Amino acid sequence: MGNQGSSNECLGERLENDVSVTWKKVTDCQYPTREGQCCCSHGNSMYIFGGVIQANDGHLESNDLIKYNPVDDTWTLIDTKGTTPEPRSAACLVCVGNTLYLFGGLNQESGWLDKLYAFDIDTSTWSELQCEGPKPSARDKLQGTAVDKCIYYFGGFGPKFTGEEEDWEDMDDEDDDDDEIIEEERTQQAAQFGWFNDLYCFNTETKKWTQPMQMNLGVPTARAAHGMTCIDRDLYIFGGRDTEKRTNDLHIFNVDTRKWKTDLQCTGQWPVARSFHTVNCVGKRVIVMGGRGSDNQHLADFHIFDSETNQWLQPKVNGDIPASRGQHSVSIVGDKLILYGGSADFNSEIMMCQKFYGDTFVLPIGDILKGKASEQNSGTNGHDTTNAV
Repeated sequence: MGNQGSSNECLGERLENDVSVTWKKVTDCQYPTREGQCCCSHGNSMYIFGGVIQANDGHLESNDLIKYNPVDDTWTLIDTKGTTPEPRSAACLVCVGNTLYLFGGLNQESGWLDKLYAFDIDTSTWSELQCEGPKPSARDKLQGTAVDKCIYYFGGFGPKFTGEEEDWEDMDDEDDDDDEIIEEERTQQAAQFGWFNDLYCFNTETKKWTQPMQMNLGVPTARAAHGMTCIDRDLYIFGGRDTEKRTNDLHIFNVDTRKWKTDLQCTGQWPVARSFHTVNCVGKRVIVMGGRGSDNQHLADFHIFDSETNQWLQPKVNGDIPASRGQHSVSIVGDKLILYGGSADFNSEIMMCQKFYGDTFVLPIGDILKGKASEQNSGTNGHDTTNAV
């Protein structure tokens, strides 16, 4: 992605810098184009699960697990075994060790989902995990990231159970096999829907859920379709859609102190407000790319937040620059950053995107780590993250 698409919003002064990145287009994915898929990386591969496939007979949710290997530039549809998760979109996939963990998502028939699945990479086997502790409620468009053996999940959108149940007596005579479906419908019909700003932790060794106490009063607003990554022991959350609008705020949570950093002063030009973007880390730098802006326009920009200097940088972008898009997938595999797919051309009348991508691009992560802001920027005024537009 490039850095075209400027905004008239008050986003701070752009910092001159000598960072330069170069995209290279590689082999397109031969499997159906999709949006709302989730991804993560392991070893020499990028793994992608689910999403909504654009088929001839309409939009179909998928539970395919496919992988891209940038070393030999190949795509593979994995033949999985075990208890395969049901098709879904906007779920969260995180890798710890040799296991992929899948949580959440939305299925148009059964609604929002709250089961946790594990995929053993060595045996290509899915299993549903039985866990202890308070788990997140059913939701989609959440984000998660791993710190050591724990996965932290934040936000999302879904039913907020009110405790007021409908009259379900008419369904009491249904077969026992339908009990699970009935319970799902009971929960979701007796619910209001909204955004979340709760934080959960899943320990992959003990198989226990916990909800860490957030020690600040000023936590991020409830949101979905945000971006999330981690550097060392800090969780970084950027943007997303909250109850009022799309945002461009940056929040940092330390998993040891359990506090949000509220006094962060940043310099440079901030990315415009967005959702359905990607956020990844390379070394001590956070990368924000693409997404859907406040006017439903799709973005093709590339931003770097340097956590050591608290500077936002817009590098020079070269090569085969990907088109504007959101709901794309980005992972770091070895020494490469990989971008796959996504959607664009949002139609506000049908509330759907009309253009879908199956293309794939790679970028050397060394490009992201080289370069810095020019010395002449040292006097630029800071920008408080709590007041970001």
